[in-house]
Amino acid sequence: MVSISPRYKRYLKSIAWIVLVLLLVLLLLIKVIPYVAPFVVALFITFIIERPVSFLTTKLKLPRGTAVGIVLLFFTLITGGIVILIFSELVNEIWRLTREIPSAQVVREYVDTLLGRVQNLYLSLPAELERTIRDSLGSVVGSISVFLQSLLNYLLDMVKFLPQLFLFIVISLVSSFFMSRDREKISRFVYKQIPEGWRNKVRTVKEDLFAALMGFIKAQSILISVTFIELLIGYSLIGVKYVFSLALITAVVDALPVLGTGTILIPAAAINLIMGNVPKALAFIALYIVILIVRQFLEPKVVGQSLGLHPLVTLISIYVGLQLFGIIGLFLGPIIVAIIKALQKARILPQWKA
Repeated sequence: MVSISPRYKRYLKSIAWIVLVLLLVLLLLIKVIPYVAPFVVALFITFIIERPVSFLTTKLKLPRGTAVGIVLLFFTLITGGIVILIFSELVNEIWRLTREIPSAQVVREYVDTLLGRVQNLYLSLPAELERTIRDSLGSVVGSISVFLQSLLNYLLDMVKFLPQLFLFIVISLVSSFFMSRDREKISRFVYKQIPEGWRNKVRTVKEDLFAALMGFIKAQSILISVTFIELLIGYSLIGVKYVFSLALITAVVDALPVLGTGTILIPAAAINLIMGNVPKALAFIALYIVILIVRQFLEPKVVGQSLGLHPLVTLISIYVGLQLFGIIGLFLGPIIVAIIKALQKARILPQWKA
């Protein structure tokens, strides 16, 4: 029987407690987040603008309140401008696309043409199979039409929530101003509520965890942005209409592990192949392969650098997280490893031997 030293028993027990606490915190956040969401957003904004604020206060000797106001103004203008441009372009392209969605008669003609191509390839199809394919393809095109119309309606319905959205944004920005301006006072107050012997440990863990969390968000943003740019270029070269909207939708789908870009690119390649458009089909397949290779190469490296982890450790944590927790484990795995690393740095957990 293999014996485990008391030291590593404590280590494993600590890790088990960490995982349990994380799950409880996650459940608590799901319940509480709707009530504190503006302040959570404000906290993230505060963390994001801290470097430029520090630069203005140390290099240009501006008062902290003035520096926070200037940086926050630029942050709001830039972020707001980007969001408005993306939203307006998305609504415009989806609206034009829904106007061009084929009618039921056109769908039937398209399906008949597609079946004719299939029959040319496979000589003949049983009547029952042909009917099933026709119904299925008609259903798919119809579902796409319904989805796009629903998405357009959803985006337009968001106008109804503009007052609540405006209030949310105002509260977040005002809160971030006070959080950033009075950062030292707030920190001192919070740390005074912690037992003196734990203050340095809590400070170390907090700094590392915040850095890891923001790094993880940065990593995912980089991966989605890279995929979006690849799709934007690829779709443009292939000659796809409504490039911006389709590239954005495909990039978001790629962020969902179960789906990925293959959910959109592979069917597009298959349909073009059946229709006899071999160059276009090969272009979609090539685009899919390029995106797949780039993501597989970048993900461990980008996530690892952002969390301060070795790419191999990141890869292992992603795989183990997926096996233990399912899809959410792809994100939880690296975060848990980053938390363990932070707790080791604070000497709450024993460190690995070098």
